[in-house]
Amino acid sequence: MIDKIQKWFIYLIPISLVFSILVADALVSLVAILFAISQTYKKNYNIFLNKYFLFFFIFWIYLIINSFFSYNIEVSLSRSLPYIRFGLLFLAISYFVSDTTFKKNLFKIIFFIVLIICIDSIIQYFFGYNLLGYKGHRSRISSFFNEELVLGRFLLSMYPLVLISIFYFEKKRIFQNSYFLTFLVSIYMFVIYITGERTAFFLFLMINIFFIIFLIDRINLKNTILILIISSLLIFISTKHNKHTIERYLTIKNIFKSGDFIIFTQIHEKHYLTALKIYESNKILGSGLKTFREICKKPEFNPEGCSTHPHNIFMQFLSELGILGILFYLISFLYFISKLLISFFKRKTILGENGNFYKKIFLLSFVLISIWPLSPSGNFFNNWLSILTYFPVGFLIYYEKKLLNKS
Repeated sequence: MIDKIQKWFIYLIPISLVFSILVADALVSLVAILFAISQTYKKNYNIFLNKYFLFFFIFWIYLIINSFFSYNIEVSLSRSLPYIRFGLLFLAISYFVSDTTFKKNLFKIIFFIVLIICIDSIIQYFFGYNLLGYKGHRSRISSFFNEELVLGRFLLSMYPLVLISIFYFEKKRIFQNSYFLTFLVSIYMFVIYITGERTAFFLFLMINIFFIIFLIDRINLKNTILILIISSLLIFISTKHNKHTIERYLTIKNIFKSGDFIIFTQIHEKHYLTALKIYESNKILGSGLKTFREICKKPEFNPEGCSTHPHNIFMQFLSELGILGILFYLISFLYFISKLLISFFKRKTILGENGNFYKKIFLLSFVLISIWPLSPSGNFFNNWLSILTYFPVGFLIYYEKKLLNKS
């Protein structure tokens, strides 16, 4: 009974991420608590020995210890103590997706949520209002997220799961048809483009480049060219409809301007310089979790670059968690790069008819892109972003285990 309740809560998480972060976070917390209790009651202690969870657990312990040396202990502890829920979330997902019915249902829910959002986004872009009457912004759209301009990030996070979902539709001739996939990726690229979220769009291009590189033996060149043609035509049409979107992308600065090193935009550069100054004031432990927004106001830290966070994952770890914190980040980043490289060199011997290798590559690429150091980003420890980041990790654990068992 408890397992069934947890499954229903997990079903609701992708939906609630669109309409209410409070509901989504409450569902994550409930899943985490119920999963920890139920697995302990069943004496299934081995599940907590998963390598991803163990690494997460050690990182969580560090966050708590670090909080006691924080610029604001109370604020840091309020963020670090409940952070364990995200580790328990991906562990619960990895456990429950072994149930074929649950897995199929979850992937179908994700697919249709994204489908509805894409349709709604296109309507909002061309007609000014979405299906609920929410008005689009001048150069950006938000669909059901309304005032929150996070549509591109949401679609980017769901992309690998949407691709995997096509493996679980009964009408495989339709959903796994190469032309359907071509159309799907083309529309997906177009919708992320019209969101006006530059980082999401460029990371989407990067993740597809990873797919092409690592699946080069199975990629259909004709379909790849077709995707580029269709996407380019759609973007050209959108440019004629609304010039503000393309103007937003054209505001990206060259990294070298007048001899100065500009990182993405000048405002981002100010954030990064402030983060570096905060790091230099406490190199070992940083200022503490969620303290950037407070400490950056001090004159010695260049208040011009003050914000709620540094807008870059690497800089956030460096300034708030210090050298010890950045070690966790670097270990994670290098681990996922090495996993992708190993998969690339072993791809000819691993590729199987059940597609588990493809699914693993989709998820590995996404996780790597999520922690990519050379791009602006949201607050890594934000609840909404944390759910989006850790949700796919549960599927990665499951498919890695499936491949290991098969080999």
